[in-house]
Amino acid sequence: MLNVITVEEAASLAASLARPVAQTEILSLPELPGRVAAADITAKEDVPVFARSTMDGYAVFAANTFGAGESSPVDLTLTDPVQMGKPAAFTLYSGEAARIPTGGDLPHGANAVVPMEYAEEDGFGSVLIYKGAAPREYVVRRGDDIAENAVLFRKGTRFTSVSVGALAAAGIETCAVLRRPRVGLFSTGVEVDPVSAPAAPGRVRDVNSHLISAMLYRYGCDPVFYGIAPDAEEAIAETLERAAGENDLVLLSGGSSAGEQDLTARVLSRLGQVLAHGVAMKPGKPTVIGRVGDVPVFGLPGHPAACCFVTVAVVRPALETLCGAPLPLRLISARLSENFSSNHGRTEFLCVKLEGDTAIPIYGKSGVVSQLSRADGYIRIDRDREGLEAGAEVAVRLF
Repeated sequence: MLNVITVEEAASLAASLARPVAQTEILSLPELPGRVAAADITAKEDVPVFARSTMDGYAVFAANTFGAGESSPVDLTLTDPVQMGKPAAFTLYSGEAARIPTGGDLPHGANAVVPMEYAEEDGFGSVLIYKGAAPREYVVRRGDDIAENAVLFRKGTRFTSVSVGALAAAGIETCAVLRRPRVGLFSTGVEVDPVSAPAAPGRVRDVNSHLISAMLYRYGCDPVFYGIAPDAEEAIAETLERAAGENDLVLLSGGSSAGEQDLTARVLSRLGQVLAHGVAMKPGKPTVIGRVGDVPVFGLPGHPAACCFVTVAVVRPALETLCGAPLPLRLISARLSENFSSNHGRTEFLCVKLEGDTAIPIYGKSGVVSQLSRADGYIRIDRDREGLEAGAEVAVRLF
């Protein structure tokens, strides 16, 4: 008989068992997305390092343009133009204007830019300004984007592709990041075959190790596969002991329910400690949570959908602790297409397909693999709910 705990309790327990990875490595900018900053990253210089124009136009002293209009343009004397990629090595004085490209260096003395469409050169060394410019208009000042010594990213920030742009702008070529957590995983069961094995009555292919490996890669971890252990206590113990000695966390699938042949809890008790056996969720009730030494160990159900949902609901918080940063979670608000009954006293996870802003339930037993592959995401129904009505607003967590 399982003594179940809630999903929230299981997630909290899982997070408390893990220890953040401490080892670091240095990576170049293209390698950073998905990785976690090992220390605060500060800017070594202002960005930009010079005041520059944000429009093609004319650099001016703003006060000279006040009152300019279509019927009463201001006449300013043209000076040398600003050359793209070169410093403006001259001073602009009152009554003067300089042609300037987008991104051009604002001459000393100028404090605004008049866009090209509001100006017209007369061909005799002057330009007519048809619209007044406010001070700093169409100008990015030195350090407006990034100030010297400003913290660009805090320790624990998970880099994205756009993070790389800010680092490049600040002249930072490499960053120290936390090592990717190593997660050992293996499947159990005398009936489980490798993917390469031919289909045969009474046999199943090892879906879970590949499913979970793919999830781990997306979560920023390095999965380490230890093969398939038969339903024999010594074989499972040997594999678990080795995996726990070489990884930051261990996952094994199968052998977690309360039947005679289910050895995960027994082996875990022998090598370490079982802290929970049973989670009030559907699918995924026969989950085992424990540790070997300081390494968290999770016994996942053998059915793929159950294995998947235990990973996202229970294991994920431990992975976040290991990674040192939250994992991205993509949520979409939708309306449920039909009534759904859920009076189980367990938190229920339901696969859904999205059609526009409608979430359509995908029904299937936890052992049906296609249930997951046909889904865009899933919804989570609290254990104290008796279900959801058609049209109810739901938060769809995308796979």
